[in-house]
Amino acid sequence: MERNRFQRILRAAWPRVVAIGMLLGIWQLLVVVGVQSPGGEPLPGPGDAINEIGFLAHTNVLVPALLQTLERAAVGYVLALVLGTLVGLAVVRVPVLRAGVGSLLAGLQSLPSVVWVPIATLFLAIGGQVENAVYFVVIMGAFPSIAMGLMSSYDNIPPLTFSLARSMGARGPRYYRHFIFSATLPGYVAGMKQAWAFSWRSLMAAELIIGSTASSGLGQILDNGRSLDDLPEMFAAVLTILVVGIAVNDLVFAPMERGLLRRRGLLPA
Repeated sequence: MERNRFQRILRAAWPRVVAIGMLLGIWQLLVVVGVQSPGGEPLPGPGDAINEIGFLAHTNVLVPALLQTLERAAVGYVLALVLGTLVGLAVVRVPVLRAGVGSLLAGLQSLPSVVWVPIATLFLAIGGQVENAVYFVVIMGAFPSIAMGLMSSYDNIPPLTFSLARSMGARGPRYYRHFIFSATLPGYVAGMKQAWAFSWRSLMAAELIIGSTASSGLGQILDNGRSLDDLPEMFAAVLTILVVGIAVNDLVFAPMERGLLRRRGLLPA
């Protein structure tokens, strides 16, 4: 059992290790050939960025910023999840809403999240509600994906499922729990995963642009590096943001998807 588990972990890990190695190799190659910024600043290498991460951690800058960003990401994502679920349920059950709100959600999903930053800054950040401004940007960037995922999965339920539910006498909560929820769960989870990617990008845009007034965060570290022309600090922030995004996907959403597929017999136990 332990040997099989180790083999599964190894099979899952080696493609990621190879991809990361290729990325670092290309990055180091650009350093070797002497890539510079228009101002003449040499491109820092992977080692420079990793050393800067260590320095920021040692000076007690990185960890508080990381925790602040993760707190914003968690709160904003949960709020977007609640809102997207409620909107999605309302749209799939009310035909009038489907005609109007459905296309609106598709339009909102296609909007770059950065367009909400000036609006949030004007109405919230300038009024002193900086955290609310950040949460607003995250919610607007993420909730359409959750609602659209729920709508799409509901639309793709086979008609046989509804016939089976009626023939078995399913009504009320039992009908939704054992039939509708189960049938829509794969698409809903896919929408949750996509919404996380959008919420993470939205949060970084909000922290970066509202960084001068927001408290500590990874986006503010990136903005500080830009203001000081400190390229190693900038790349350290980018590398940290990338690692966190990959970690959340691999530790939260990937196991969730595998468990769902395994329970449906689409993956070996």
